[in-house]
Amino acid sequence: MKGYDNASGFTLVEMAIVMVIVALMLGGLMMSLSQTTENTRRSDAKVQLDRILDALYGFAQAKGRLPCPATPASSGAELPAGGGVCGLQHGFVPSATLGLTGAVNADGLLLDPWNAPYRYSVTTANAGAFTKTGVGGMQATTMANLAPDLRVCREAACSNIISATLPVVILSTGKNWASFTSADEIANAGETTVGGGPSGAVYRMANNRDFVSAGYNEANFDDLISWLSPNILYTKMIAAGKLP
Repeated sequence: MKGYDNASGFTLVEMAIVMVIVALMLGGLMMSLSQTTENTRRSDAKVQLDRILDALYGFAQAKGRLPCPATPASSGAELPAGGGVCGLQHGFVPSATLGLTGAVNADGLLLDPWNAPYRYSVTTANAGAFTKTGVGGMQATTMANLAPDLRVCREAACSNIISATLPVVILSTGKNWASFTSADEIANAGETTVGGGPSGAVYRMANNRDFVSAGYNEANFDDLISWLSPNILYTKMIAAGKLP
C-alpha cells in the first residue's frame, strides 16, 4: 500500500502564521515609506524656507525695506504694492514680489510640500518703518532706534524667549495644517482667520507678535519656523548702501 507524506503541505495554522508575518512586514514597510516621505517633505520645506530668507535679504538690499505680506486677494504680491502701511501684518510670503518660483494655490500663494501656503509676518515697530520707503522708512530712521519686535519662544506662553527682536518670521504649518490643535501651533497660525481671495478659502493665522519654535513632535508640533536676523539684515543693507 502506497503511503502519504504528511509533511508535504502547509496546515491552516502554518499558513495563518505566514500571513501574519507577511502582514507585519508589509505594515513595517508602509510605515517606513510614510516616514521617509515625511522626512523628505520636511527637508524640502527647510530648503524652501532658506530660499525665502535669501530672497528677503536680497530684496532689502535692493529696495531699502522689507516687503509687506501677500493677502489672499493679492495673487502672491505684497499689499500695498511698493510697500508702506501693510494690508496685513500676518499674511503670506509675497512670492510674486520676491520673484520666487514654486507651486501656488488658487489664490496665488506659495505652497509648502503639504500644499499649505507659507505664512509671513513682519514687524510693525517704528511706525511701520521696516516696510516703508522714503520719509518714515528704515533709511530715515536712526539705525540705533530700529527696534523690531516679533518674538520667537519655546512655548505658547512665551516664558522662554529665543529672540525678541525679529523683523520677519516665516513658517510652514506642516503636515497637520488642516487640523492642528496644540497651543504652540495655534500661537503660530491659529488665533484668527483671513479670507477674501478668489478661491473663497479661509486661512488660519497668527494675530500677535509671539511665535513658537519647539521640538518636532508628530502629534503636537510639526511647524517649521524661521526668521530674519536683524544683525545680518542691517549688515547686508549697510553693505548695499541702504542704511547709514
